Amino acid sequence: MSKPWIYTVVSLAAFAACGEKENTSPPLLEMPAIGQGLQISMMTNLEPGLETERCKFFRVPDDGLYVQREVTRYTPGSHHVLLYTTNYRELPTHTASGEPVDTSGIFDCSKNGATGDWDIIGAAGGAQSPDGPPVVDGLPEGTALKFEGGTLLLINAHYINASTQPLTVQIAINLYTVPAEQVTQEAGIFFIYNPFIHVPPLASSDAHEICPVAKDVTLVNAESHMHRRGVGYVANLRAADGTLVQEIYSGHEWEQVPNKVMSPPLALAAGQLIDFKCSYMNTEDRVVSQGRTTRDEMCMFLGLYYPKDTKTELCSITDDWKGRYLRANWVGRGTTGGAGTATCLGAATGPDAAPGDFDACVVGSCPALSSEVSNAARCLATKGLGRCAECSGDDKAACGECVNTTCGPMMTALGAADCP
Repeated sequence: MSKPWIYTVVSLAAFAACGEKENTSPPLLEMPAIGQGLQISMMTNLEPGLETERCKFFRVPDDGLYVQREVTRYTPGSHHVLLYTTNYRELPTHTASGEPVDTSGIFDCSKNGATGDWDIIGAAGGAQSPDGPPVVDGLPEGTALKFEGGTLLLINAHYINASTQPLTVQIAINLYTVPAEQVTQEAGIFFIYNPFIHVPPLASSDAHEICPVAKDVTLVNAESHMHRRGVGYVANLRAADGTLVQEIYSGHEWEQVPNKVMSPPLALAAGQLIDFKCSYMNTEDRVVSQGRTTRDEMCMFLGLYYPKDTKTELCSITDDWKGRYLRANWVGRGTTGGAGTATCLGAATGPDAAPGDFDACVVGSCPALSSEVSNAARCLATKGLGRCAECSGDDKAACGECVNTTCGPMMTALGAADCP
């Protein structure tokens, strides 16, 4: 059974070293009753005109957490709030790139983002609406998100203070739990990301991705995620041969994003495909590519499901976070054939490549070549699918030679392919 001491509040205002004010505002959420869960809270101050990401680690109680429902509330200033699971059992003191960080309280995590700087292994919850319905809700009896005792969760918020005045922002996340002995299967959260987005100046574009379902699962709800240039979104379930089974989700919102509850929950069979597309309109006189800030764009498929399968929820080529997003086929929207796309990708990985060039090659390819383009792009983007140990050092020539050798068959197949 859950113990009374599990009922705790993590108040980030307590960390004086962060320069935060004491929180005298009314609570965003009433805390769960003793023995029924806990609340994680976070408060921070934003300077005028600031865009940043703020993070905070939270230690899971020693006997673990089995969460059947989450409620998230936040004040204006945040585009979204995310909760991640990590591999850590002790507070890390350095990022993945070796940069020292004081993680004892709130810290800035905007340089490479939470997923770029820390050992993340999955999504644990969050919200895209400050007062919307719970995203983690509707799980059947005996099913819960499982957080191992002693591990660290990471709270991550993308903040934008567009005003001319300082802004104090708050987050509260209630985790409603059940005893471990009542849980018979583990739930998970779909967290699929399209890394290839290219929207030309003063133009429209799409980001289109298809991910295979690796294991039979049941989808409870679904959401989209885009930034402010997003004008349309659709996610479809398709059979293995591409035949449409049904629409899963559609919309056009990039903030206050609705969460669609599947009624009844939707069975996804191994081999079926999640096909999702984001449509954009760029009103700026510059190229917009994928990225974390408001100057960039995103395209994601999110959703609560069970039973948990990491490869399925992350569209991963491995059974862990390291292979995330790479099992997909990326579908271009252009007219460039195989030879032209192969040349484009080769140049985009060269020393004179500019940010966004690689994205432009993928998006500019013709749709019929998605398999060949994806195979080549996947190999190049991962430095030879992780097979090139030479790329972990400073010898760029040896790294390039290994990547060219490993990815050569994929590039040759792409170069020989033609648009119909």
